Amino acid sequence: MNEQKNLFLAIGISIFIIVIFQFLFPTSINKSIESVENEILAPATSIDEQKTNIIEIIKPKEDVLLVNKRINIETPSVTGSINLQGAILDDLTLSNYKVSMEEGSKNIDLLSPDGTANPYYIEFGWKALNNQSTQLPNLETIWEADSSNLTPGNSVRLSWTSSENNTFIMNFTVDENYMFSVKQEVINNSSSKLEIYPYRLIKRINTPKTINFFILHEGLISLVNDELLEKGYDDLLDDCSSSMPIKDSFCDAKAQGGWLGFTDKYWMSVLIPDPNEPINVNYRHGNNGRDSYRMGYVGQVFNVAPGNSISYNGKVFAGAKKLDILSQYDKSLSIERFTDSIDWGWFAFLTKPVSYAINWFYGYAGNFGLAIIAFTILMRLILFPLAHASFKSMAKMKKLQPEMQRLKETYPNDRQKMQQELMALYKKEGANPVAGCLPILVQIPIFFSLYKVLFVTIEMYHAPFYGWIHDLSAPDPLGILTVFGLISWDVPGALSIINIGILPIIMGLTMWLQQKLNPAPADATQAKIFALLPFVFTFVLAGFAAGLVLYWSVNNILSIAQQWFIQRKILAKNG
Repeated sequence: MNEQKNLFLAIGISIFIIVIFQFLFPTSINKSIESVENEILAPATSIDEQKTNIIEIIKPKEDVLLVNKRINIETPSVTGSINLQGAILDDLTLSNYKVSMEEGSKNIDLLSPDGTANPYYIEFGWKALNNQSTQLPNLETIWEADSSNLTPGNSVRLSWTSSENNTFIMNFTVDENYMFSVKQEVINNSSSKLEIYPYRLIKRINTPKTINFFILHEGLISLVNDELLEKGYDDLLDDCSSSMPIKDSFCDAKAQGGWLGFTDKYWMSVLIPDPNEPINVNYRHGNNGRDSYRMGYVGQVFNVAPGNSISYNGKVFAGAKKLDILSQYDKSLSIERFTDSIDWGWFAFLTKPVSYAINWFYGYAGNFGLAIIAFTILMRLILFPLAHASFKSMAKMKKLQPEMQRLKETYPNDRQKMQQELMALYKKEGANPVAGCLPILVQIPIFFSLYKVLFVTIEMYHAPFYGWIHDLSAPDPLGILTVFGLISWDVPGALSIINIGILPIIMGLTMWLQQKLNPAPADATQAKIFALLPFVFTFVLAGFAAGLVLYWSVNNILSIAQQWFIQRKILAKNG
């Protein structure tokens, strides 16, 4: 009866492990990414949102782009356009990233104009101090351009002259990646002084779809006053609503430099003010028929005397959060902590180095799967002294098993005496019964860091390995429920835990083989639990990223080789 109870206990513990893992780690690392677009409220403290008509008829993006004249944007990384009505950056598509890996899949749409299902755009403009009766450009203004194409080698100058003969200019430049430079100028040709201040804002209409998982942040992100701020869309709704009193101090802040914007899992749009200019930062939620979210800032007030001119500089990042590109901007443009826009999590001190290491190996291997294998080997080399000592102790424990069994038979009813004799035996032979746990404990933070890297970094997005593994950030596609690829159907999420792929099976077999090299626990219940673990973890890891399972499998194989070598060495030594 006791044996049956212990067996049920072992099964219960195994099920508990499965549940915990499913809670801590999602079963599907990376499904097809939907294009995201949304609205955002008006900029900073002194800025009122420019009211726009509620659009009742939603049109395809292609149709909306035909309504107004536009400046084409084309770089190796993005395509899109600037709307000459309002001088709005509202059309941007990422050239190197697809929604899914299916043939014919569309490229990711990052920005989208008003009139589409989910508008998401960036505004640049001026406001008059104390509602000064000065004619300023607005969202209805039609700008004139000196060129029809914005490319890395060709800037575009937009201009508009008011009825008071004041000329407003915007100069756009773009690099080969995702950084736009925008210079706003004002030339006062009137007879009156101008008191105006610049503003810039990002606006999203409709709440975007998010993964809504605790290890990933999506929503507001900013570095203001050296503080990294991460707030969800619900935080803007609850604390920064335009229709209610402001509830939190983060909604309005004075700052200098930094950056602010909206982040999705792999992409973001961020305003980067001049680091030497003081600004007022503002985050808001509004509802004018649809939920809207906005963030932005206003610069200092400029007093422009007749015959004089002023300019205001700033940058905009809109694109993929690639580590090497963000690092480059951090260094070349002195954008402080720009790489922290990637959600490294609480253990950034581990996650960041893991990401840098894998990217470094990728630079030589040219394949992220090979980079993960190289990283695994590196970890084994670093942890070799600890693993060597642990495996050596376990080999001694395995050698002592006949003597341990004798002691159990000698003292069947005196557990205390048996434990005393066992401790004496361990001390005499230099064996440690818990030594096998140490390498596992050390591996846990490395495992989690790699999991985080695979989950949040775009480098792993649709990164292929070899054979049937076409995406290292997604689970093994050839599962049992598809007869390892012979049947094509979308397995429901609820069944993903039993849709075991080829790579998880390999991992389970290596884990089982590794276990056979370890000494069996003295306690029968523990032995049954350990015997179940390869089976349990095969199911647990079935829905994990293939890259993570690859790491675990290679780590197991290296551990088996090391254990086998040590055991053979000890046996040979003892004759």
